[in-house]
Amino acid sequence: MAKVEPYTSELTDVEWELVRRLIPGRGRLGRPPRYERRAVVSAIFYITRSGCAWRDLPRDFPHWRLVYYYFAKWHREGVWKQVNDTLRDRVRIQHGKKKPRRLRPLTARALKWLASPESADLMRERRSWDENDIFWWIPWDLSSQ
Repeated sequence: MAKVEPYTSELTDVEWELVRRLIPGRGRLGRPPRYERRAVVSAIFYITRSGCAWRDLPRDFPHWRLVYYYFAKWHREGVWKQVNDTLRDRVRIQHGKKKPRRLRPLTARALKWLASPESADLMRERRSWDENDIFWWIPWDLSSQ
């Protein structure tokens, strides 16, 4: 039987060891998961690399709904941000660069507020349409058109 060529998005063993520690490992109610985490992560990387739809995931990966479930769950939990930050810091150190400094708490809090939907709503409320007579006809919510 011929050996199947791995996908270009497949992680090497060394890469997997770096990522493995950052991906949560237990299933619901503390049971072991039904599928290996590596297969789920490989499927997510396949989707990311190929740009295909979730439903077009090849059959040798876990079912697309399960893969999407873990992708969304890990996104909500901040796992992908942690993976990205860890790998970025590792590459920076390997190339002789320093880790980026953390933001001061006041700056981080202000940026978090400015990125929130509440901040955007407040800015919309405070905007005076009377002061801006040039662009008064441009709607704020372009999705309603």
